[in-house]
Amino acid sequence: MLLNLSIQNVALIERLDITFSNGFHVLTGETGAGKSIIIDAVNFVLGERASRELIKSGAQKASVQAVFSLPDYPALLDRLDALGIEPEENELLLSREFNISGKSTCRINGMLVNLSSLKSVSDLLVDIHGQHEHQSLLQPEQHISYLDDFNFEQIKPLRERTQVIYKQMQELQKQLLSGFTSEQERVRRMDLLKYQIQEIEAAQLTSGEEEDLDAELQILSNAQQILTSLEGSYDYLHGDEGGLLQNLNGALRLLEGIQAYHADYAQVYNSMQEAYYSLEDAGFTLRSLKSDFEFQPERLNEVEERLGVIQTLKRKYGNSIDEILAFLSRAQEEHDNLLFSETRREKLQAQLNEYEDDYFKAAKNLTNTRKSLALELSKALTLQLNDLGMKSAQFEVRFEKLSAPSPDGMDQVEFLLSTNVGEPVKPLQKVASGGELSRIMLAFKTLHIGNIPTVIFDEIDTGISGHTATVVGQKMLQIAKNHQVLCVTHLAQIAAMANTHYLVKKTEEAGKTTSSVLLLDMDGRIAEIAHIMGATENDTRATEHAKELLLRAKEA
Repeated sequence: MLLNLSIQNVALIERLDITFSNGFHVLTGETGAGKSIIIDAVNFVLGERASRELIKSGAQKASVQAVFSLPDYPALLDRLDALGIEPEENELLLSREFNISGKSTCRINGMLVNLSSLKSVSDLLVDIHGQHEHQSLLQPEQHISYLDDFNFEQIKPLRERTQVIYKQMQELQKQLLSGFTSEQERVRRMDLLKYQIQEIEAAQLTSGEEEDLDAELQILSNAQQILTSLEGSYDYLHGDEGGLLQNLNGALRLLEGIQAYHADYAQVYNSMQEAYYSLEDAGFTLRSLKSDFEFQPERLNEVEERLGVIQTLKRKYGNSIDEILAFLSRAQEEHDNLLFSETRREKLQAQLNEYEDDYFKAAKNLTNTRKSLALELSKALTLQLNDLGMKSAQFEVRFEKLSAPSPDGMDQVEFLLSTNVGEPVKPLQKVASGGELSRIMLAFKTLHIGNIPTVIFDEIDTGISGHTATVVGQKMLQIAKNHQVLCVTHLAQIAAMANTHYLVKKTEEAGKTTSSVLLLDMDGRIAEIAHIMGATENDTRATEHAKELLLRAKEA
């Protein structure tokens, strides 16, 4: 059960510590005092979605800690073991922070965990009934979940079996259509692939071709400059009037006569001789390049057009020729797969037929089990509704068959209710009032709680009053015999039933608004219950009525 709740910088709450015990607890207070903030804080630490609006104005982060006593609950212990979390002194500490940048940090007993792990543990510790949760009873599509949850352990393997076969059917149907939703879509894809393949194949691309063409384009685009430079360079080396080689040869003849006189002269001579031979070789190369160079304007046009084709294909199929060719290979493979043989199609269809047979068998087993559970649920829920003052209530579950398979079987489920003797059962949304919906939801919660140690009801008293409120309070008190119950309420009859009563107050001081929680003693409870009933100051009749409610509750 929940032992302690520590809240910091959540909405109007700057800092708040609440200690809980076993039994039935209520939180009361004026509208807007902060009761829902406390429930929001609990939801937050249990792993529900959070937003920056949760953080108190001016604070950098919101944080909540919840300490639970560890119940002897195998499913919970197995979950903790799977996460590698060791309980400490038979207690479990859940904590969560949320900063203004949107980062959430979750811990269990100090160990960092992700949000889904936190929620997987908290789901086994607390069951929360939200303010508007009973409205889901007005949505027939939600009814099948309520039915399955009535005995989920029995339904789970049958539903999982149905889901597995359904997934296999879907996969085979995809293969039959090659991943497409219709034959028309498959044909359109084949036409597109055929066009792409033909376009690329027509270009007859080769790897490295673009680089070679770019190099050739550089030469062809600068042909005049290249030819002028080759001719001019050759003339500088072999000019008739004092070319570089001729002048260098004259210098060599002069040095040759003195090289024997000193090593330095010989070194200079040798260096100039090597330079002469290198320049002579360069001259031969220049002559060859010059004579071989031929400018063809039509070849320039061909190269530019070819590069244009490549560029067009690159825009469509890849950033290089290698990527385009890889795209071609994939397109050819996909096209071939789409043209698979009729034999393979027949094989897949036969396999699909087998899966469909298996699916309908599994779905039938699921339906039969659900119908059996529906009878049990109707009896159990009717008894609960009788306890809640709906003495003439008749509850039934209607089944209709879906027109097509679904992951969860072939069942469409709707709850039917009659609240008056002699009246036929009708769809819930047509006959149930707000107060009746609250009681029906309470009845479902009573049946669904199971081993979960803590149950929180956030304003389940919507639409009820008078004797019905007393009956609802008694039902919560009954639940509190085996579970810890926390309830936010506006009704004196329910507040009077509690073992522990907290008052949530909002105060304004120094330009700041804060919410606080006060544990009420008997005098405080009398005053608050009288206040809930609308008592004014010194209203003795309301005070006596409050005392009477508390006395009746004690007797109950």
